[in-house]
Amino acid sequence: MEGVDRSSELLETARHSVRGHGNSVSFRVGDLLALPAERHHGILCRGVLNDFVSEDTRLSVFAEFAQALRPAGVLILDVREWEATKDRKQRAPVFRKTVATDRGTLTFTSTTELDPERQQLLLSETHTLVTDAGEHSSDYRFVMRCWTRTELESVFERGGFGSVAYFGAYDPAVHAEATDRLVAVAQLSDWQR
Repeated sequence: MEGVDRSSELLETARHSVRGHGNSVSFRVGDLLALPAERHHGILCRGVLNDFVSEDTRLSVFAEFAQALRPAGVLILDVREWEATKDRKQRAPVFRKTVATDRGTLTFTSTTELDPERQQLLLSETHTLVTDAGEHSSDYRFVMRCWTRTELESVFERGGFGSVAYFGAYDPAVHAEATDRLVAVAQLSDWQR
């Protein structure tokens, strides 16, 4: 098993989380738009495909998945589904959560504006840590673009993926329309490579 991320800091966190569980997992800094030519039996892509905003990069990432998989390889992914996400964010555009950590009290606040024309979420996040020494806040702004099932079906077809199943979570008992997430399990056609 190999973990790939653009962030060396996140990879170090991942390495730390698997210490003591054997050496069957490796990690490396990489880019989904430049996967190695190796052939994998499966790819799990969690929580990043909404960061691909342009049509070109959306098509390119699925072509990369197809190149990295062996014939009949499996791709498992999750994305935010546009209609359900739009409905939820219209009802509740602000999300806030506070947790106690060993460094102090951390409050995460996320405010979402919708751009319906582009199916985008315009996000503003603030992370505030309160310690005995005071308060420190960091602000972030970024854009995410949601997916529709029709869009996913199109990129799967163009990428050479045949059998596709959709769910609302990583639990097959949760139906695709039950949440604002869309989990897809797709198999690359045998004839692709």
